[in-house]
Amino acid sequence: MNRYFFYNFILVSFINLMLYVPHILMADRYRGAVQSLIIGAVIGTILLYLYTGALARYPGKGLPEILKMHLPKWISNSLISFFTFMWLYATSLAIIAFAIMINRFFNPDVHVSLILAMLVLACGYAATRSSLTVMFVIEIGLIVNAPIILFVLFKAGSNPHLNWDAIRVIANYVTKAPTLASTAAASFIFTGYINMSLFNRLMPPNSRFRHRWIYPLMGFVILLITFFVPIGIHGTETVGNYIYIWSITADSLLMQYGFIERVLFLFLIVYLNLTLVFTMSGWHQAMEFVKSMISNHKPEIDSEKTPLSNYVIVGVFIALTFVYLLLTNEKLNMLISTYWLIFRMFVEILLVIGIFILSRRRPRSA
Repeated sequence: MNRYFFYNFILVSFINLMLYVPHILMADRYRGAVQSLIIGAVIGTILLYLYTGALARYPGKGLPEILKMHLPKWISNSLISFFTFMWLYATSLAIIAFAIMINRFFNPDVHVSLILAMLVLACGYAATRSSLTVMFVIEIGLIVNAPIILFVLFKAGSNPHLNWDAIRVIANYVTKAPTLASTAAASFIFTGYINMSLFNRLMPPNSRFRHRWIYPLMGFVILLITFFVPIGIHGTETVGNYIYIWSITADSLLMQYGFIERVLFLFLIVYLNLTLVFTMSGWHQAMEFVKSMISNHKPEIDSEKTPLSNYVIVGVFIALTFVYLLLTNEKLNMLISTYWLIFRMFVEILLVIGIFILSRRRPRSA
């Protein structure tokens, strides 16, 4: 089912608007961010083609099964444990960032921990469902919310007050050498392919990843809009003063029809839905990775009854998310997220190259 790959790619492409990626790019707008957009797109495209090409050789198998086919158990379990942390941190970061955003823009009187509690309970319950159910939730979430996001992007891009001179000024810095942080941030928008590490289990035999050229093109267009539109609306200097730059950008837009006048309310509601879906997907993948390390575990894509272990594992994820919230603040979270994006880029490069090499080798059992 080629649409499964499409859903995961689009989900991550859209979710980057809400995370710290735009802020990191804006911070380096005079120091190579423009060139980073190009380099990040090239890196993301190469990794996308290599990884999907490797996974096509293992229809119906996820990353844990592939590693176990080629590597000793202790090595494969160590790698799976590491990837569990990567998936868990990425999605927990998103839900914490959105809880802070709701506290700031919607209801400052409610403590962020209470907001986070309501969000993680919904995400945690959904993450315990089967892989097929999770994919269907992703599908429904995108069908409902993607048109609204595209509408917001179109409205921002067609804003009559968009200052094209400001965009041209920043675009002229294309000759500046890119920074590592901005390159890692730019490449994040293409990282949806990595979710096929688990959801490749849903791919039937003889399936192929078709029309892959569409995804880099679509991702690069979204990346350009993500970076340049806020600059055109806020100006070359003011754009660097905001952390949640796209929330401020949406708040600067008005609709002259309907019962919702401020685009910000529509934007945050839609991104609340997408954040819940993104966190649900990430926690589900991390949960399945943990279960794959259990001896004699057989992966199921659609189980009739939810195992008790699902609730226990996700319960631990919820607890760890609250611990992270208590141990960090917004400034520290931003710093950690920047270093994590850099770390993630190198980990993905090594993972993709490793799986690509393994896909050309015969399994240990053969």
